[in-house]
Amino acid sequence: MQYETLGKKVEINLKIFCTNYYVFLERLLDKKSLVISYYYSVNLTLLMNFASLYYRKTGKSICIGNFGKIKWEFYPKDVDFPIKCDENSAFLVFEAENENELPEKFIFATSYKNLKVNAIKVRVEKFEYNTYKAIIEDEIIPFKIVKGEINEIKLANDYTELLNIIKELGGECEMRDLVNIASKRLNIPRDEVKEKILFLKEIDKIDIEGKKIKLIL
Repeated sequence: MQYETLGKKVEINLKIFCTNYYVFLERLLDKKSLVISYYYSVNLTLLMNFASLYYRKTGKSICIGNFGKIKWEFYPKDVDFPIKCDENSAFLVFEAENENELPEKFIFATSYKNLKVNAIKVRVEKFEYNTYKAIIEDEIIPFKIVKGEINEIKLANDYTELLNIIKELGGECEMRDLVNIASKRLNIPRDEVKEKILFLKEIDKIDIEGKKIKLIL
């Protein structure tokens, strides 16, 4: 991923992050939720991962509304949950077109539209090849898709330390001060610090206005 800073293009390497499976999907298990996303393969992976997790946690079979819309070539894993529609099944909906396709009993759905339903809205945006961010109740959760699995991206220690430095400075500071302090504390070049700062902005951990940096709470 390339960014331009102070007239220079810098490359951000995401290999410095570790990943965790299913974490943000687990938060949705006991809630009704709607994923709003333009990305077909992402929606399918989220739906299938949620269904798998829900089955493992509850033992309930899964009924999928709009089942005929699924293109299985976009999902490389074997289905590891029973697909069955009866009164005891958990009801999921794939690629809902309108509110009529979301009955009261649905627990998880995907759509490219912001449908008017009483549910937690999970907005998905892309910010690099195969790297996305889920926005859930104003929280930003970066994730990747690897072989049909949702991998939540966890910030490595350097990024966590950058956020800690901003907190120590009162939650707001000058770019120059943060770069100088972080470069010394982390023992890395200033340009590398700037790259890390720009990525924190991309995932909405901080805001940058001119030369000011502000922590987003």
